[in-house]
Amino acid sequence: MKKDQSTPLRPPEKYFKWAMIFVALAMIAYHALIVWHPLFGELMNQNTHLGFCLVLLFLYGAGGANTARKRAFNLGAMLISLGLVIYMAVNYERLDMEAGFPEPRDIVVGVLLMTIVLVLTWRSFGAVFPVMVLCAITYALWGQYIPGVMSHPPLEFGYIVSSLSVGFQGIYGMLLNVSVNILFLLVIFGSIFEATGVTRFFMEFGTLLSRHLKGGAGQTAIFSSSFVGMANGVAVANVAITGSFTIPVMKKSGFRGECAGAIEAMASTGGQLTPPIMGIAVFIMANFLGVSYAELMSKALIPAVAYYTIAVLGVILIASREDIPLSRNTVNWRTLAVGAPVFIIPMSVLTIILLLHYSAGYAAFWGISTLIFVSLLLKETRPTLKALTENLVKGAVLGATFGAAVGCIGIFVKCMTLTGATTKLSLLITDLSGSSLLPALILTMLLSILLSSSTPTVIAYVVVAFLAAPVLTTMGVSKVVAHFFVFYFAVLAAVTPPVAGAAMVGSQIAKASYMRTSWESFKLVGPFFLLPYFIINNPVIIAGSQPVVEAVMALTALCIALGTFMCFCQKYCFSHLGKGERVLFLFAAIQATLYGLYGHAAFFAIALLLTVGLLAFQWRKRTLLNHADISKREKSM
Repeated sequence: MKKDQSTPLRPPEKYFKWAMIFVALAMIAYHALIVWHPLFGELMNQNTHLGFCLVLLFLYGAGGANTARKRAFNLGAMLISLGLVIYMAVNYERLDMEAGFPEPRDIVVGVLLMTIVLVLTWRSFGAVFPVMVLCAITYALWGQYIPGVMSHPPLEFGYIVSSLSVGFQGIYGMLLNVSVNILFLLVIFGSIFEATGVTRFFMEFGTLLSRHLKGGAGQTAIFSSSFVGMANGVAVANVAITGSFTIPVMKKSGFRGECAGAIEAMASTGGQLTPPIMGIAVFIMANFLGVSYAELMSKALIPAVAYYTIAVLGVILIASREDIPLSRNTVNWRTLAVGAPVFIIPMSVLTIILLLHYSAGYAAFWGISTLIFVSLLLKETRPTLKALTENLVKGAVLGATFGAAVGCIGIFVKCMTLTGATTKLSLLITDLSGSSLLPALILTMLLSILLSSSTPTVIAYVVVAFLAAPVLTTMGVSKVVAHFFVFYFAVLAAVTPPVAGAAMVGSQIAKASYMRTSWESFKLVGPFFLLPYFIINNPVIIAGSQPVVEAVMALTALCIALGTFMCFCQKYCFSHLGKGERVLFLFAAIQATLYGLYGHAAFFAIALLLTVGLLAFQWRKRTLLNHADISKREKSM
């Protein structure tokens, strides 16, 4: 609940504010310390991290409570949470050794711990994912009564509770360890950027580039939002941060409200596909695949370039179709010069350390240290103590929500593995697809979007990595390709109707129809839906080895597919498209994609010849229309 800056805080709010600052800074200090000197073992570090997350989130809830009852509930829940993690720490050795065979009091602790994690995830990210977790727990408890292949052997209640919580499984494990050692400090790194005012640098840099591209205000949104989205990893939050600047400017320059909201949603979503940070999800992928971050970063380069190429093209086509002129905004060169080092130097330090194969926590520590040092050098970027503290607290709260959420995901994943549901889901999709690759890819795409529709990419990717990626690996797709395939659709879910969370926020800022905005955002990212199908049989697209001729043909086909499908979506190329022309552009995109998936030269030849013919026809059509306009103006003079 925001307060006017001139209004003093009432005593309870003031106390909660100071308590939050203390806990948040202690949490940050603890995570910085364990980068250098691990204080406890892996599981105890996870337990301490979880304790910080739960306490901070309930303090945050108490500080924002508008009634005494809600405040009391949050304080009571905070004390219970603290007691639970202390119980886990005191009984660590016994609980670990007796995993699967808990005592009655252990079961009570486990149920309470799971309940608290579910409640906090529900509060932070809505009901969809917690409800999925509850369904998974229900399935674990009573799935033996389901007839057929989905049945599983009966599992005792105590065994399930231990496996999901007090046995240091479920909530605890690899995912919470990723939150401890990777996610938290990277989120803090992103939060400090906001305190330095580096967003102004992004806006000016976008303005500079957009002066040479049609639809300048839209291009500014693309470039500025991509940088911010790269660091924070939450498309919805990124739209709220940068959209408050970019969307009004786009509307003022001539973009319709739904188009302005859609462009911002698309740009904010794409930041999570962009190296070096990729919205943090890439670090979890590296843990899953057992490969280095550097390898994954290189694999993501071509898809990231492809995404922003079609983003720029989409804005150009919209601006041309609606006759929006080039941007004439002046560039503040001082802001560019001052802001560039604050972004480039810390990001370079972070990237270089990661490329040298040091841990993500170590890289984030030095990235944060460098960012603070560089920002203090100039007055324009030097954050006030108040601004820095507020952003550190904000970052700690966001990191805590991720910590609670990955604990919730851990429960879900353990339920799936405990009951064998993951294998059964793979068999189900294989049966539905008739063991044919293309139907299996389409079903996996739909499953990935469905599972990711209402959660941040970090959380969404973890879910699809466990549930959807194995479907493809059972059909012979390599593990790396399968994970990238589902990862891209987990990202795109943020702008895919009917949920389209990023578009929802964009529509609110633009004061436009939500459904129209989500549809426009879907049309803008639509071409990128084709790219994951290309990577199945064309490793060159994710920096793999492929014969030169085949690699060139694959990249050419990808360009054709993306470009022609964007023209189809926007109903415009060099001029407005008629219905017949749209059908032909769509046909060319399909042929190019089929070549990318199957490699038959006939598909490539049809796509290439058809695209060349359509572009020539459109250019000729535009030339004739221009001549007609000139003649009309001359006659009217």
